Amino acid sequence: MSTKFLHREDSPFEEEIWDRIDETVIEAAKSQLSARQLLHVEGPYGLGLKSITSSDMNQKESERANISVSEILPLAEIHQDFSLPIRDIANYERFNKPLNLKTAAQAAIACAKQEDSFLYYGSKPRGIDGLLNSEGTQSIELQPWDEVGTAVNDIIQAITKLDDAGFHGPYTLGLAPQRFNLLFRRYPRGNMTEMDHLKSIITKKTVKAPSISSGGVVLSYGGQYASIVLGQDLMTGFIGPSGAEYEFIVFESLTLRLLQPAAVCILK
Repeated sequence: MSTKFLHREDSPFEEEIWDRIDETVIEAAKSQLSARQLLHVEGPYGLGLKSITSSDMNQKESERANISVSEILPLAEIHQDFSLPIRDIANYERFNKPLNLKTAAQAAIACAKQEDSFLYYGSKPRGIDGLLNSEGTQSIELQPWDEVGTAVNDIIQAITKLDDAGFHGPYTLGLAPQRFNLLFRRYPRGNMTEMDHLKSIITKKTVKAPSISSGGVVLSYGGQYASIVLGQDLMTGFIGPSGAEYEFIVFESLTLRLLQPAAVCILK
């Protein structure tokens, strides 16, 4: 992955420090990200990608040639600063003492939460829709999952809707934590959990999605239906010295490309 525009060459410390920072940022972000597990991912194409085209919008003129204009989707930039004490870095390089990267992890988690929130719900002030509030998606009303087996019945209902619309999988499923955790209850007879049962239906991935406030989403997986387009993947750049600390920035750029809204079923 390219580190151009990250200004890492301006930092006065060894590459090993960057390795520790990168490991921390990536692992912290992975602990939060769920949309990337549900959707096809394209890229990264680089920080310079600021927008992509989506479907064409056609306008028919009664006595003139038709007009076709491509819809433009801007890539959102997500970023969070953090700092590390210069003495801590010097202590690591000189004596190999453990480096406290708590602030790096916090910055990565903040970016990851914002990423999922943007992909699921978009940005209302900017007129951008997300996976869960775009027009043209399908939906079902979930029942209370008090009894074991109800969850699977609801998911089957959602998949049947997708099947009827011509989307035959493979499927991915993302659930709010309170719904996801119930899948580990066992059926009264035997040792099978609802999660075990679902694996034969949701063959691609079932994930806990902390950024989904309630319910969840089932979708037919594939870039022909919906995808995440990455400009700059999540990485750390060097800002420079500030007093007794070095300042850094964790940032990324991305957008949701939803080509077939009917391939998505919202679990309300």
